[in-house]
This record gives sequence, structure tokens and C-alpha cells, in this order.
Amino acid sequence: MSEQRRVLIRGDVVQRPRKPWTPTVQSLLRHLRLNGLPVPEPLGYDENHEYVGLVAGDAGDQAWHHQLQRDGVRSAGVLLRRIHDAGATWQPPDDAIWSVRSRGDVICHGDPQPANFAWRNGTAVGLFDWDAARPGSRLDDVAYALLWLVPVGVDAAELKRRGFTSMPDRRDRAEAFLDGYGWQDTINVVEVALARHRQAIEEVEMLGREGHQPHADWVAAGWPDRWRSGLDRMRLLSNGFDPLIRVC
Repeated sequence: MSEQRRVLIRGDVVQRPRKPWTPTVQSLLRHLRLNGLPVPEPLGYDENHEYVGLVAGDAGDQAWHHQLQRDGVRSAGVLLRRIHDAGATWQPPDDAIWSVRSRGDVICHGDPQPANFAWRNGTAVGLFDWDAARPGSRLDDVAYALLWLVPVGVDAAELKRRGFTSMPDRRDRAEAFLDGYGWQDTINVVEVALARHRQAIEEVEMLGREGHQPHADWVAAGWPDRWRSGLDRMRLLSNGFDPLIRVC
């Protein structure tokens, strides 16, 4: 792994590569923590690295078994809503820089997948890896979380990798997440999730062209084209449950 991508954990301190948006993200994290949110503690940065506190809990490959049950999915919705509400009260600095140039009424995490939540006993208890944070709509993060947590468009092999022994009740899981979040609008789970996935692919390409890592390596390896070519198959794999959820 190149130095541009290396993440090191020393005790309860995480050392990450500094990015142009690091000062903005650390300011955001400071605000969220002051509002009682379980996000990394911002510990400063130097010319090459940023330093944040480690969010305790299972994450990465250890996260999957925590989200197998409905209550785990719902807890992720609860936490994401708390973070959005607190972020909406934050005033970004005048010189704010984001990885993605966008506008919206909340600050999105940008990548709220199970591996980026910290989990304990089947409950989401923290959210880390804020490099993709940006202003956006609540739907941006909700759709991305649904893509991973329902899950939308995965085959039997991927389900097994995530710890499922059979296809879960995807509609029930979508409803659990939206209930935890307190979603108050009709939503077509498959359509919003695939649209957000398409947007994520475009963002990888943009960041790769600008030379940011790991996006540049992903673009060089042809991953965006492979992800895009799989969108139609993801839609087919999503057959079998009614994705339209009406919230009264």
C-alpha cells in the first residue's frame, strides 16, 4: 500500500493521509462530538497526516454479523439521523473544502456502509471514515445505506460473504432502517439505491482524475467501468420484493 493510502492505528489514535479537505472534516467532527455524537475525535494534522481518535467497536470485515438482524439495521438508521440532525446545525468555515463539490441542507457522511459503522452487540454505536463527507440531501446518505443494508443487487456469493445463510427479508430490512431514521416520505428503495451507486461511481472517476487515492488506483484498474456495467444485473438481482415504501 502506498504512503498516500496508508492508515495506521497506534493505540487509540488513527493516523490517516492528509487530504485537502482534512481541516474542514476535522472542524465538522469537532462539532459533532460537542453534540454528543460517536464519531472520531479530531486530534489535528500536519503536512502529511491527520490524526483522529479510534471509534471503539467492531468494524470492517468484523461488522457484517452485527447487521444480520433487523434491530441492527434499525440502529444504523437511528444513528445516521442523529448525525444528520447535528450536522445541520453546523456552520462550515468560509474556506471549507470537500472531496465532492455539492450543495444540500445537511452534511452527509458520504459512505455509510456497515464497514464504516462501529458495532457492539448488534448495534451501530459509531460512524467513522469521513473523507467522503460533503453537503447534500438526507436522501444521499439514506440511499447509500439502503444499498448496503437491505442489501440491493447482491448475488448468493456476496450474501454468504456478508454472513447471510439465505436471502433476507429485504423489504423488512428497508423498513427497519427507514423507521430508525424517521423517514417521512415515499421511497423506491431499488431506484434510489442504484441511482446513488451510479453517483458514487462518477465520484470515484472524478477523484481519480484529480489524482486522489485510492480512487486513482481504482480508475487505473478499470473498476468504475466494471461497477457501471453491473448496474443492470444489480437491478435484476433486486427482483422479488416490492421496493416502493409509502410512509404515512
